[in-house]
Amino acid sequence: MPKSSVKKKRTANDNSDNNATGKPKKTKIGDPVQCITSRAELSRLWEPNNSCFKIISWNVNGIRALLKNHPSSLQDLLHSQNYPNVICLQETKLQEAHVEDKKLGLRRLLKNEGYESHWSCSTAKSGYAGTVIFIRTHEKIDVKKEGTVVQPQKNKGSLDSFLGIKSKNNEESGSSFSLVPLKNTQFISTEEVQIGLGKSKHDQEGRAITIHFPAFSLTALYVPNSGQKLERLDYRTKEWDVDLLTYMQEIESRRGVPVIWLGDLNVAHKRLDVYNDGAKHLLKQAGCTLAEKESFSRQLEAGYVDAFRALHPNAEGQYTYWSQRTFAREPNKGLRLDYFVCSENMMVCDNEHAVVRDSYMLFDVKGSDHCPIVLEIELK
Repeated sequence: MPKSSVKKKRTANDNSDNNATGKPKKTKIGDPVQCITSRAELSRLWEPNNSCFKIISWNVNGIRALLKNHPSSLQDLLHSQNYPNVICLQETKLQEAHVEDKKLGLRRLLKNEGYESHWSCSTAKSGYAGTVIFIRTHEKIDVKKEGTVVQPQKNKGSLDSFLGIKSKNNEESGSSFSLVPLKNTQFISTEEVQIGLGKSKHDQEGRAITIHFPAFSLTALYVPNSGQKLERLDYRTKEWDVDLLTYMQEIESRRGVPVIWLGDLNVAHKRLDVYNDGAKHLLKQAGCTLAEKESFSRQLEAGYVDAFRALHPNAEGQYTYWSQRTFAREPNKGLRLDYFVCSENMMVCDNEHAVVRDSYMLFDVKGSDHCPIVLEIELK
């Protein structure tokens, strides 16, 4: 087992910009406005091995637009990240009819790469919210090369390669692939997938999917935005956030294993998570209000950890969202809105189930106003 990169138990109170209560400092009128656009270079914290469980989360800002404008984006992501175990996408902007449409073929998305998919779509309004989880269940074998595990090949001109449609190029090359079930049972989901949080007031917009593995449970989320005029701020902080915490605590208590919730959580929690923290308009900007930050702090104080910030407490310029309207990505004028939140004991090297080893962003992956984020876990 590699030496742990975590020296001690980390909690939500370990960040350098916390005050004594562990809550984000209040921004006062007249405080200097910071401008952090340079990005810190982060070193990898461990060398992944066969017990590595990799999770990717990405707000794609419309999956049909992504596949139309960047047809090889998901396949390239698989290739560059060596078949992650789970891929969670948010803001798919689909209805159930789109998912089931045989012509669109979304049910087959990534199937021929060894993944099964679980979709949650908005029934409240069309072209809105939505989430999907892809779980790796099989590995791809080239049967003509004596069982060699196949790496995904780039095919930038076509959707066929990850919609499960056999192309003429493959036929001509004589390739013959077979999907073989994964042998490591720790990588296999153990219970029925759960859609939603179990409350009708939250479950009309396709915002939550939960899957269970032997060592932990995982909930992929697209947390409600508080709105341009903060019209949903009270709902977000006083209802959704409260019920989400209760939901995760109940799963943790019932199964007796750690939990993870992840995705676009629509909050820039700390000063280092906002490039221009201190700007007056942020006090009334969704995702940056004190109410949202304090609500997130209360969740962490209940025994959970922002994994990235625990591993990289002082890293600057590590944002996951940039406004397309203001062309903010190139100058790195962004916010960190996407997270992996883990049970506190997952940050301790002697945890009997699983240990968080690294978390980072994939800044070079384009196609959305967000970039993907990665969590690497060592299964015990």
